[in-house]
Amino acid sequence: MFQLLSVIAAVLTLGSTVISTGLLVPLYAWPGIDAWNTIYDSIAAHPSIPFYLIINPSTGPGNTEYPEDVFITAIAKLNSYSNAKVLGYTYTKQGTRASSEVEKDIATYAKWATYAGQNIRLSGIFFDEAPNGEDPSKLAYFQNLSRKSKSSNLSIVVSNPGVKLVADVAEWFAAADFIVEYENTYANWVARAPDEHFSTSDHYGKDAIILNQTPEGADIDNVVRLAKDMGLGAIYLASDDNYMSLTTVPKVAVAVAQSQNARRIV
Repeated sequence: MFQLLSVIAAVLTLGSTVISTGLLVPLYAWPGIDAWNTIYDSIAAHPSIPFYLIINPSTGPGNTEYPEDVFITAIAKLNSYSNAKVLGYTYTKQGTRASSEVEKDIATYAKWATYAGQNIRLSGIFFDEAPNGEDPSKLAYFQNLSRKSKSSNLSIVVSNPGVKLVADVAEWFAAADFIVEYENTYANWVARAPDEHFSTSDHYGKDAIILNQTPEGADIDNVVRLAKDMGLGAIYLASDDNYMSLTTVPKVAVAVAQSQNARRIV
């Protein structure tokens, strides 16, 4: 009986983590006429999948109070979907950028919530070029930025060192909702065992991966299935390394949905 209950508990736990796995999309392409239609269509087609969408108007929010009209229209469209969470891009230069400059970006993104014309409120912040923990002094730097973001109603905090953390792992994960411990090529991902890309299995639910240079014939289904079986928090596979192309978004979304449905059947 104990063994049976253990199996049932494992299946239920797996099912809950699978459902929460989302897409973390660097949405860096300019939102011109019809440019983001692939994103809108995928979000609408898969309402049970969370989409975390990183927008980057000008290597950050730019110097104006509100974004350009083209971004206002596009962000408002994203916000019309309940499963879309829009994140504002900023960077830290591995924790060497002045904290005041990063906080200025946070304040600008937070200000967008006051725009009267349309709903361009953001859900969180994406900290690019984040530290990997090697320098212990950078932990307090990031903890401060995380608190600043959350107190500004930008509640989803994503840190992107792009590599696995090397120290103070629990503290780094405590300060973030997701940490991208892998941002590299598809070829490098499949060349090693998946667990080798992460600091620990204790925080898989907060781990995110972004694979780039994904070949046309890549087995996206297998990568997604493995990520969901591990219980990773978010995943994305891009065809390029500057994230201007959105051609893989529907493929990844379908793979996530199919894997999710397969787990529910089990």
